[in-house]
Amino acid sequence: MKICSIVLAVALPITTFAQSLSGTIVSANMTANTASIVDVATGELRATYETGQGPHEVAISNDGRWAVISVYGDRSSIGHSLLVFDLKGDNAPRTIEMGDLKRPHGMRFLPGDKKLVVTSEVTQKISLVDFAKGTVDTTIATNQPATHMVVIDGPGKRAYTTNISAKSVSVLDLVKDTLIRNIDVGQRIEGIAISPDASEVWLGVNDGKIVLVYNPNTGEKVATIEGFGMAYRMSVTPDGKYAVVSDPGAERVMIVDAKSHEILHTLEMTNLPGASGDGAEHPSPQGVILSRDGKIGFVTLKAIGEVAVIDIAAGKVLKTLKVGGGSDGVGFSQLAAAKK
Repeated sequence: MKICSIVLAVALPITTFAQSLSGTIVSANMTANTASIVDVATGELRATYETGQGPHEVAISNDGRWAVISVYGDRSSIGHSLLVFDLKGDNAPRTIEMGDLKRPHGMRFLPGDKKLVVTSEVTQKISLVDFAKGTVDTTIATNQPATHMVVIDGPGKRAYTTNISAKSVSVLDLVKDTLIRNIDVGQRIEGIAISPDASEVWLGVNDGKIVLVYNPNTGEKVATIEGFGMAYRMSVTPDGKYAVVSDPGAERVMIVDAKSHEILHTLEMTNLPGASGDGAEHPSPQGVILSRDGKIGFVTLKAIGEVAVIDIAAGKVLKTLKVGGGSDGVGFSQLAAAKK
């Protein structure tokens, strides 16, 4: 595997591009047990919400208005709920109880924002939640241990999950509410991304220091991308040109050519200008989300409670934003959030 460039991810001076950034990020802060809502342009903290034990992932509605946090729990507690925040500020936070669907984790809104897909590790299922009512419409079993992360195709007809302990990917039909197939990967996988045309799923191998790319329609492996310490989370840009992969094992973020499957840029996350805290030399890049136009990537730096803002095409860190302790999952809204 050819690595085209290794660069120090030095934060850039304020530029026209950086000044034009807008929108809101929402960070799930695992150790602080909070959610932070931060203005991207100014870095202003708009709100902090208590979440309970172990907030993990974030989902943002397609219209940008709603943020959902999965309350997964920790070693002493098993989570069973989702928290919903109105970024416009018109409605108070509310809780969606998941009942027996314990350890909710990965989430995605379906087109139209009426339903939300949520994984449940304990029950080896995904659920389709009626978002307005806050109730579970239906569930689909993967029958695979540790069903963890989920992505969906563009039309919202299929979901794809990583099943950590099973070392597999599940392909699920969201129209017929059925399991289509489980793809045996043979290695512990966690992070997952999907190409815009759903012809590829990208999988981060926890222990293997690689990213695997599969065709979910045939179950065939199409690429192995090497050069990682631990490929943890990833996302492919809407135009299908780039993939952004966080690598806490090597304290890096990789920008990958999504067509050739070659690493274009390796961004060192250690000692970023503007980053703060005792862990700045080991910031642990983790959660990944992209702006709607695919130009900007947001990566949580868990050890220092910050988020790196990345110009994807240039392979540069623009700045870092302060969030909360143990920042893990992250979501992006194109809207400016109301101040609490």
